[in-house]
Amino acid sequence: MDTEGWFLPETEAEIHERYERLGEPARTVVHEIARAMSFDGDEYAERVTSDVVMTARDALFASLLVVNVGTADEFDDWVANEPAYESIVIGSDVADNAVWHAAPFAETVVAATYHHEREAAIGTLRRQVFGRLYREVIHG
Repeated sequence: MDTEGWFLPETEAEIHERYERLGEPARTVVHEIARAMSFDGDEYAERVTSDVVMTARDALFASLLVVNVGTADEFDDWVANEPAYESIVIGSDVADNAVWHAAPFAETVVAATYHHEREAAIGTLRRQVFGRLYREVIHG
């Protein structure tokens, strides 16, 4: 089993703290992308809205979450050893591998199963976890 990612917020306060820290990096990323796309001042003002920056911040937050990557059996063992966690599984019951994120603040683990596309499964999982568990905490 492998672990990828940089943070695993344990409380709602830590979620808000991490999200706030990503404000300036999100603005910088959006600014640099707009510059690379040769936006002039008017186009930048029209197209780079607070919603665009918020979307970048959401994507950065999700992309930094810790995920575990292993076999489906390793995921099943993890779930068996953490009976307090609600388990949500996205994908096929017959897939060989799983990627999962356990969110302590929600006592929930979300997993995505896959056969061969590890990076795609990780990306899908992070988007799903953000939408299912973190968006409401962050945006209310």
